[in-house]
Amino acid sequence: MPSAVPEEQAFGRGMQPPVPLVKNLDAVVLGGAAMDWVAQVKDLPPRDGLAVAHTCTKYPGGSAANVAVGLARLGREVGFVGKLGDDDNGHLLLHAFEEEGVDTTAVVVECGRPTASCFIGLDALGDRVIFSLPGASLIEHVQELDLTYVGRASVLYIGPAYAEVATAAATAAREAGGTVFYAPSGGWGEGGLADIWPVLGGTDVLLVSHAEARVLTGQAEPEEAVQVLGKMGLPVVIETWGQQGTWLNVKGRILHVPAFEVTGVRDTTGAGDAFAAGLMSGYLEGLSWEGSARLGSAAAALKIQQLGARSGLPVREEVTLFLESHHKGRRS
Repeated sequence: MPSAVPEEQAFGRGMQPPVPLVKNLDAVVLGGAAMDWVAQVKDLPPRDGLAVAHTCTKYPGGSAANVAVGLARLGREVGFVGKLGDDDNGHLLLHAFEEEGVDTTAVVVECGRPTASCFIGLDALGDRVIFSLPGASLIEHVQELDLTYVGRASVLYIGPAYAEVATAAATAAREAGGTVFYAPSGGWGEGGLADIWPVLGGTDVLLVSHAEARVLTGQAEPEEAVQVLGKMGLPVVIETWGQQGTWLNVKGRILHVPAFEVTGVRDTTGAGDAFAAGLMSGYLEGLSWEGSARLGSAAAALKIQQLGARSGLPVREEVTLFLESHHKGRRS
């Protein structure tokens, strides 16, 4: 496992950290935002097939952006670090952040470039296909990062990001005493682990889906996958697998947290983002890793009952009531 990146490398070509902010944050989220177009169909089409959409609606989205909003709804002071185009979609996304109470001080707005967007086909069971349309979304150079801003948070969440940028942010966060959560979400090339290896050296908690863990480790069984990743020196590894639940490797101790049974699933888009927000909120509350994962699972269960990646992201009171009702159900 690589050690933390040296300070001179983290700040990139002699870049000096900017002037500190007065305000402290619970969390900073580094990643991308995008505008989602969601088309609802009865069934997803086969190869070369056709499906007729009965609705097509525009929603603010982007995986990391959803996590930031999820944290804000759970009562956390959170800032987002990413890039937007200076177009209608960019302005709408910026306004959506501000309405949710997400701090946008460190967002970079790039003129003359469209904001990234996604087209999502969604069937009656909540399954979907996603087509990504490139545009301004991710911070591309370390020089665009406000590293002092990153260091003001207790937690740094890194979603899909360029390795050099993610490594610099992780180093700044850890040097300031923060905890780094990393969810690469398939953000690597043909090199697999080698592509994200520098970021892993500054990661405290690695978040991967079952499919991602299988690609990175070659292990189909979650227990084995999290063991392999943990042996690389990662303190905490968390693998999510939808209805199968969540597996955790906490310093060599393997735990399984079952998923909640949900009826009336409408849209699984953003379920992983809701889980990540709940997990970090639980961590910030001082819950155990098992308790934090359970809170994340509850947030995801509530989210998938609503249409849109953000529409179902719950507030803390909803999660509390959900957990209480399921606790009573288990006892009765």
